[in-house]
Amino acid sequence: MKRTKWIRKLTALVVTLSMMLAFGFGNLQPVSAEAISPSQAYVQAMGIGWNVFNTFDSLRTDDFSLSDETSWGQPRVTQDLILSAKAKGFDSIRIPMTAYTRYTLGADGHYVINSAWLERYKEVVDWAVDAGFYVMINLHHDSWIWLSSWDGNTQSEEYKRYVDLWTQLADYFKDEPNTVMFETINEPGFTAATGSITTQDKLNMINQAAYQVIRNSGGNNATRMVVIPTYYTSADVDKADATYNFIAGLNDPNIIATVHFYSDWVYSGNLGITGFDEQLYIGSPETPRKNIDLMFNTLYNSFIAKGVGVAIGEYGWLAPDEGAAANQPGEKQKYLEYFNYKASQYGISPMIWPGAFDRVAAPYAWNPLYGPVINAAVQGQRSSYSTGLNEIYIKNKVTSGIQIPLTLNGNSFVGIAGLNKKDYSYHAATATLTLSKEFVNKKFNGGYGIIADLVLRFSSGADWHQYLIKYAPPVFQTAIGTTTDGITIPVTFNGSKIRRATAFDGSGNRIGPNSWFRYMQFGNEFTADYNNGTFSILNGFFNSSVLDGTIKFTIELYDGQVINYAIQKSGTDVTGIGVVP
Repeated sequence: MKRTKWIRKLTALVVTLSMMLAFGFGNLQPVSAEAISPSQAYVQAMGIGWNVFNTFDSLRTDDFSLSDETSWGQPRVTQDLILSAKAKGFDSIRIPMTAYTRYTLGADGHYVINSAWLERYKEVVDWAVDAGFYVMINLHHDSWIWLSSWDGNTQSEEYKRYVDLWTQLADYFKDEPNTVMFETINEPGFTAATGSITTQDKLNMINQAAYQVIRNSGGNNATRMVVIPTYYTSADVDKADATYNFIAGLNDPNIIATVHFYSDWVYSGNLGITGFDEQLYIGSPETPRKNIDLMFNTLYNSFIAKGVGVAIGEYGWLAPDEGAAANQPGEKQKYLEYFNYKASQYGISPMIWPGAFDRVAAPYAWNPLYGPVINAAVQGQRSSYSTGLNEIYIKNKVTSGIQIPLTLNGNSFVGIAGLNKKDYSYHAATATLTLSKEFVNKKFNGGYGIIADLVLRFSSGADWHQYLIKYAPPVFQTAIGTTTDGITIPVTFNGSKIRRATAFDGSGNRIGPNSWFRYMQFGNEFTADYNNGTFSILNGFFNSSVLDGTIKFTIELYDGQVINYAIQKSGTDVTGIGVVP
């Protein structure tokens, strides 16, 4: 035991020093060689990563022969795209790959992935290797398409197929450098236990099978990093601890644990919780920020403190990327800023799933809404922001200046782009910005909507956009629709924006597919179009709990107004009555 411990310490020192020489001292946390394991050193060198999402993992089920990397609307990957991602500061890249629709069962009874498909996939992997990336290869949607139904029997077809696929992948990529790692399966889960074989047992068996195939396949695979997911890639304590126990049993220093994080469903999925520091559930102290802290604490206690490196193979959000149903933009920036900061504190590699930058054509620009925050994070910088919402709603001319408290995150406030000092003042001791009454009232003379886009600049990190919005009460009209197509109601918004909504039946009971929660899901049950002036109740709202009769929607706006709008449902017909008390 002592000899093994000494060898691990020596290995950690060698790996740490070699990575410092290869990648620069700034890429690693200032920890001692004794405190860091090979997988931790590897993960820290991975830095901040990016997923080539919805590409090699995409597929067509109507005609397998048409399955292509463009099947879900993403462009073909080019070498320029890979180089651009590297130039933006990403150090690692995850290239999800779905084998389903791309393998055949041979005459010998073994499954074989299409050679042309593997050749193309390897081309992109090699582009990433040549660009200097750490590269994560995995089996992706196979997890839920067919592996999830496995019964735990090693003679069953799912198990044999899984082993065949990894046998081919391990051999095909065995001579890649050790900057390429293998993730056994994406987001694993099983439909049910089988007798005494639990779902966690099944995951352990699958991970063990891939691990043995990889380690026995020759080339560089004897020491290649193998990435082991938790059940459903959950960061819950029980899932993390179970995965650590499995990893510990391998007695192998070249193992990385992985989880995914998409924040809390009611926040990330936009079920009315719009603020990053907003209480998630009545009676609970949980907020999206606090649950990030909880997640990283779990990863530290379950893995990092025990010498196992962690990569968060995916993180992001669940609401649409754009449109009225998207997460509140400023609050999303706070989420991304804090998440990347905590990852850097714990020496964890976070790999963003959604599009941080344009993938269609050069110059592959950062997403204008949240790209600058990711850009700052890859440079090791924290970003600052207003403590409150990035939108200030103004109904009338003001009688005094508007105060905006700032959360600096270690930075200093520099100024507001294009404004004169007479337009605002700043109190450094309380980090409070005050817009002058004269400036605000001058801007108020404009029409409804955004009357000022203030670009706040700081000593480090991304700029922050603070918007002044002139508003008046919105005007809702009557309309007709159906439960099949939904109902679209004309609205003159007058600068107002919808924060959330709740549906009630005639007895005051919440109704709809998410009636278990206080609010409806923006984008699935209802939506808005501010450009065309509409508020829509979508067909996703009309489930079995929505009976005939009068239905009242309580609509809360970001400016604090509350509108009650009623519809009448009769069979499949829906009539918008109008605003009610």
